[in-house]
Amino acid sequence: MWFLYFIKDLVAVPAILVGIFTMIGALIQRKTFSKTIVSVFKVIIGFLIMGGGAGVLVGSLNKFQPVFQATYGLSGVIPNNDGLAGAMVGALPSIVSLASIIMILGMIMNLVLATFSRFKYVYLSGHVLYYMSISLALIMYTSGMDFENSSSDYAISVISGASIMGLYMVISPATQQRYMKEIVGNNEIALGHTGGFGYAFSGFLGETISKFSKKKLLSTEEIKFPKSLYFFRNTLVSISITVMIFYMFAFIPGGIMFELGKSKFAEGTDAFNVLNANNWLVTMLVSAFTFTAGIEIILIGVRLFVGELVPMFKGISDKMIKNSKAAVDCPVVFPYAPNAVLIGFISSFAGGLIGMAITIGLSSSGALAAVILPGLVPHFFLGATGGVFGNIKGGIKGAILGPLLVGIFITFVPTFFIWGNWVPISSSSLEELAKEAGKSTEAIKGLNWGDTDYAVGNVYGLFGKISKWVLFVVSLLAYGAVLIDGIIARKKRIGPYSYLKE
Repeated sequence: MWFLYFIKDLVAVPAILVGIFTMIGALIQRKTFSKTIVSVFKVIIGFLIMGGGAGVLVGSLNKFQPVFQATYGLSGVIPNNDGLAGAMVGALPSIVSLASIIMILGMIMNLVLATFSRFKYVYLSGHVLYYMSISLALIMYTSGMDFENSSSDYAISVISGASIMGLYMVISPATQQRYMKEIVGNNEIALGHTGGFGYAFSGFLGETISKFSKKKLLSTEEIKFPKSLYFFRNTLVSISITVMIFYMFAFIPGGIMFELGKSKFAEGTDAFNVLNANNWLVTMLVSAFTFTAGIEIILIGVRLFVGELVPMFKGISDKMIKNSKAAVDCPVVFPYAPNAVLIGFISSFAGGLIGMAITIGLSSSGALAAVILPGLVPHFFLGATGGVFGNIKGGIKGAILGPLLVGIFITFVPTFFIWGNWVPISSSSLEELAKEAGKSTEAIKGLNWGDTDYAVGNVYGLFGKISKWVLFVVSLLAYGAVLIDGIIARKKRIGPYSYLKE
């Protein structure tokens, strides 16, 4: 069991996982020992720098979120994948244990499909796979699979969950690759993140906008500023100023109410802790600059690892899994359109506010158990990446409209999880499971899943509503169909599906 948890924790760290693949690529290409060490270390360190930058950025957002909620009197469910997955470890350990097995087997099944199917993608973002595996494990338990007391249910859960994961890990990158190729300028790298279908939609929408446009669309990176505002051409300055204005809408009214001693900022609340730590105006300024610092750290990490990863992974592609591509985390596209990153984030957050207004109406009518608040972390990563995808064909219009619509959509992913009784806030069976383990689900009732691709779980759960056996059979048939199709295509030398041609 210790070894199992060791393997789970190892592959859940994207830096280590990508480092292992880099080493394999270097060995296949017969690189010298010294060059192999340099490449592996640069990739691992680059990934960790990128992750560290994301952590810095999220730290800034985590200061804004409670102040924003308290200032405008908002309460409800916050979509936050990292927070929910982390809290699940303490609240529902048996679910997390099953998810670990699903993730590991799913990665093996991903390699099988990458080898034999028409989808040549190796998904290397282990942390988001872990989160999605937890969401599937929740759905399977609430669909009647008693894997705690039934070995057959446990086997069904692992096999069906891993089949869906393996299938998802090749299809999601494939839907984005036609746009990813244009963004990065080559066809050697893919994107693997649980916002993948949203990015593909943003790219498609941008492409549609360009087809109906009578003139060339202006890219976000071609925005021209007057001489008096020339400093806006510096990405660091433009991001800092924009985020500063964005934060002012929360911190200035919130800070004033805090100074007046309003009850919503009472001692012990998250908003009080943020505003009371230092002078709240200083906190606002530092948080805005910290956001920009996080972006810059991410870009440094991306530049460091991409230069080593692409040629090394080519060794794997040429010798082991023919024509395969590494699907890595979404910040990899940030350096290619920094303005689109910011525009996409703001557009997605605006979509989240629209979605929240709709869920307020649903909640007040009794149709929904809680209001869905905009989760800043998913809105940033999905909005920023969607902005880059929308911009590549649709320019500024694509960078705004794609993330806006996706921002509305990701409000309803957690809504469907609540309606399906697949999360603790609406599931009595999960409440009972926690009680049996001597745990409580109170800490996670205010959290939910927040990316577009968790909608896969919504569809998966609908089959579970019919029967756990239907869910099991559909999972195997879907995986088997893609595998068999690939084997037949290899024999007939048929290429990718028309829409997915790179």
